Amino acid sequence: MKGPNPRGPVQIDANFLSDPDDLTAAIACVELCREIGNSASLRPFTKREVMPGNLKGAELETFVRNGVESYFHETCTAKMGQDSMSVVDSTLRVYGIENLRIADGSVMPRITTGNTMAACVIIGERAGELLSTAHKLSEVGAALR
Repeated sequence: MKGPNPRGPVQIDANFLSDPDDLTAAIACVELCREIGNSASLRPFTKREVMPGNLKGAELETFVRNGVESYFHETCTAKMGQDSMSVVDSTLRVYGIENLRIADGSVMPRITTGNTMAACVIIGERAGELLSTAHKLSEVGAALR
């Protein structure tokens, strides 16, 4: 968050291409893909190059910078634990901030070896249990039934 207002604007800096070697590697990948795609071996299967086209230098750098994104499910950015790098405790409460819990993949201390969706569902279910208990919501639900 850019300020104290929880409804205020959010600033996300994914830090993509912050190291010059990352940009060099990304440009090399694009050039390799263009070389393979435009090779004589693949010519019978293609009509034309769609993108990036014959870009070089600053234009190719701009193409790469504008196109970079993650296809991963970001996790482990607000890890649960008790060490100095931990952000939340075992009840999903954020250390040092009252009445704030985090219930998503960011609390995982390590990324799962499988799809993160299942782990996120479990984290959400656990958050529901914790909130129901903390606010005695199960008693209210039982009274309404």
